[in-house]
Amino acid sequence: MDLSAALHEHFGFGGFRPGQREAVQAALCDRDVLVVMPTGSGKSLCYQLPALVRDDLTVVVSPLVSLMHDQVAALRVRAPGRVALINAQQDAEANRAALARATRGELALLYVAPERFSAPGFAERLAAARVGLFAVDEAHCVSQWGHDFRPDYFRLADAARRVGAKAIVASTATATPQVALDVVRRLGLRDPVRVSTGFDRPNLSFAVVPCRSGVDKRRRLVAALRERDALPAIVYTGTRASAQELSGELRRELGEDVAVYHAGMDRGKRAAAQDAFMGGATRVVVATNAFGMGIDKRDVRTVAHATVPPSIEAYYQEAGRAGRDGLPARGILLAERRDKGLHVFFIEREASQAPETLEAAASAAEAKRARWRQFRAVWAFVEGEGCRRLAILRHFGDRSRPEPVEGVPCCDVCAPGWRPAPAPTAPARAGGRLAISPPDGGDLDGAILEIVVRAKPAVGRTRAVEILRGGRSRVVRDYAYDGLPGYGAYAHLSKTDVLARVDGMLAAGSLRSTGGQFPKLARA
Repeated sequence: MDLSAALHEHFGFGGFRPGQREAVQAALCDRDVLVVMPTGSGKSLCYQLPALVRDDLTVVVSPLVSLMHDQVAALRVRAPGRVALINAQQDAEANRAALARATRGELALLYVAPERFSAPGFAERLAAARVGLFAVDEAHCVSQWGHDFRPDYFRLADAARRVGAKAIVASTATATPQVALDVVRRLGLRDPVRVSTGFDRPNLSFAVVPCRSGVDKRRRLVAALRERDALPAIVYTGTRASAQELSGELRRELGEDVAVYHAGMDRGKRAAAQDAFMGGATRVVVATNAFGMGIDKRDVRTVAHATVPPSIEAYYQEAGRAGRDGLPARGILLAERRDKGLHVFFIEREASQAPETLEAAASAAEAKRARWRQFRAVWAFVEGEGCRRLAILRHFGDRSRPEPVEGVPCCDVCAPGWRPAPAPTAPARAGGRLAISPPDGGDLDGAILEIVVRAKPAVGRTRAVEILRGGRSRVVRDYAYDGLPGYGAYAHLSKTDVLARVDGMLAAGSLRSTGGQFPKLARA
C-alpha cells in the first residue's frame, strides 16, 4: 500500500511526521504499538490513518468528552458517515444507533468513553462487530505512576480481548520510562512496536516566575499577556472558583473578552467558551485542567499556569498546547510559596480516604507514593537553577540536548535577560528554593508548633494563622485559644505570610495534616 498517497488522500498532508509512518505500518500489520510523542506531534494520526484504510472497525477509547467530540468532528469531514461516538452526554437512542452501525460494518472508527466497558453487556455487543484495532488514547491514564490515573482504564486490557481486537495501539505524550513500562504491562501489549520521537519542542520557551503573593502573581500575569505576540493564550488555574475570579480580573485588566472553562459549567456554556476560543472570537481562556486535552488550536502563543501543577507530566502536556504551528511560543509558570503547601494538603487529604478492601488499600498506598514522587519532581523543576528544557527532557528519559533556535530563548535560566513580567524586586531565594521564612526572621516555626501542640481541640491551617495574628472570632474566644502562648505575636505579618510558613512546614515534614473533611494540624 502506498501510505504517502493514503495520507494525502485522507488528511491532505504531503508527508509523514517523524515516527508516524512506522506506527501506521505496525498497526496495519496487526502489531501492538506504543506511541510516545510530544503534544502536537500527530499521535492521533497513528491510529486514524490505519483505521480509514482498513476494512474493519477501530475502537478508540478517549478519556474526555471534549477530546472525543473534537476528533470525531474533524474526522467526519474527512470520512463522512464512517465515524461515530458513544458517551454519556449523548442520548441513549443515539448511542444505540452508533453501536448498531458498528455491528453492521458501516463504521471505520467508533469513539468510546472508558467507563462504557463497565456497562453490562456492552463489550459483548461490540464484539459482534469486526474489531481490528483497539486504540487507547492518553494511555498514561492506565498507570498509577502517571499524572492522570483513571480507574476505568484498568478494564481496557480485558475489554480489548472481549471485543476480539487484533491489535492495541496505545498513545501518550507524557510517559516517563517507568510509566511506559507500566502501560505495556497493564494493557497486556504483546511485543509492541515502540515509537518515540523524543520530547523536545524547540519552538517553546519556558519560564518559572517566583511570585510574592496572589496580587503579585496576577500583576505579572497581566503584564505578560499584554506583551507583543502574547495572544492567543490559555491560562490554567487550580480550581473552578479561581478560574471564575481570574477570568473576571483579566477581562477588566486586558480590556477584551476572556472565556472561562471548567467542569462545573453546564455543557452548553463549556462548548460556547471552547468554540469562541478555537474560532478566534476570544483570544484568552482561563481554565482548569478540564480544558485542552486534544484541543488542536495551532496558533496559541502563551500557556500560563497561575498555579503550580501537581506534576511535570501535567505541566508539559498543558504547556505543549502552545506553538503547535511551529512558530515561537512560551510556557510561563507563576509559582507562589503557598502552592507547595497546598500540594501537600491535597496529597494528604486524598490519602486519608479509608479504603474498603485490602486490595484498595494497596492501590491507594501505591498511588500516594506516586503523588509524592511527582511532588518532589515538579518542585525540583520549579526551584531548580538549571536549564528548564533540559530538566523536562531528563524527566522523561530523553538524553538529547536542547537545540538552540534563533529568536527563541530556551528558558529564563539560559537567557538571563528573558523573564516575562519582571517585578521590581524578586522574592528572596535560599539555596535555589523559593524562600519561605517570615519577613522579620522571628521564630515563627516554633510559635506554629506551640499552637499545634497546645490547642485543644486541634486546629487547622487557617485557625492556627488566626490565633497567631490575634484574631477575635467567636471560636477563638469560646475555646480560649486567645490564652495560648504566641497568641497575637505575629499580628504584624499578613495572613498570606503566616499561612505560607505553615504550608512550608507541611512541605518540609515538620507538620502533618490529619486529612479528612475537616483536616487538622499535628506535629510530625
